[in-house]
Amino acid sequence: MATTVLIVDDETMTLRNLVAIVEADPELKVVATAQNGVDSIQRYREHRPEVVVMDLYLPGEFDGVEAIRRLRNLLNPPQVIATTSFDLESYTRGAFAAGAAGFILKNDAETLLTPAIHAAAEGDPLVSPQTTSRLIKSFLQPTTAPQMAQARQRIAALSPRELQVAHLIGHGKAYKHIAAELNIAPDTVKSTVTRAMQKTGADNGAQLAFLVGQARLDIDHDPETP
Repeated sequence: MATTVLIVDDETMTLRNLVAIVEADPELKVVATAQNGVDSIQRYREHRPEVVVMDLYLPGEFDGVEAIRRLRNLLNPPQVIATTSFDLESYTRGAFAAGAAGFILKNDAETLLTPAIHAAAEGDPLVSPQTTSRLIKSFLQPTTAPQMAQARQRIAALSPRELQVAHLIGHGKAYKHIAAELNIAPDTVKSTVTRAMQKTGADNGAQLAFLVGQARLDIDHDPETP
């Protein structure tokens, strides 16, 4: 059975292109489209797709980040992939904080959108390489003490293996690649992520990786750090 998809984008031509990309995959089915945040919630309630592809910069009452947050707060929420033309850190962080399972730049849509939808449907995050690289760099930059302290508190119960898997997700690794690197089964990776999500309150693997990155565990190795 095909994975059902809702695509949200305010630009008509872009929306058509995204629909064409997704519908070229026989294992995916676009069941609805929307062009603003309010309509995206309504279309979801009408069609209950498994995955929502959400543009972050939307006109109207609220933007794509808020739409993701509202969708993820529903009972039995869909997996959501954030899309944007702008590789801005505020968009990326906002999308992951709201509960996005993946983040795709529209320039990467032709090659990455359908793999991202399949990955999201299986609970496996996928992020555009350019965005992954920038996120990793941002994690290595100074962060505010309250953010870091809050993140550390949330991940305090994670095991070394759970932290290891979260770090690998943050470096753009898919579950199957993590499994191969750690010499464990893909199902073990998924169960590890599930346990870590339960412990931290993260909505998905991408948000878990973002949270572990915010905790800045690397600076514990800095002798000048108190």
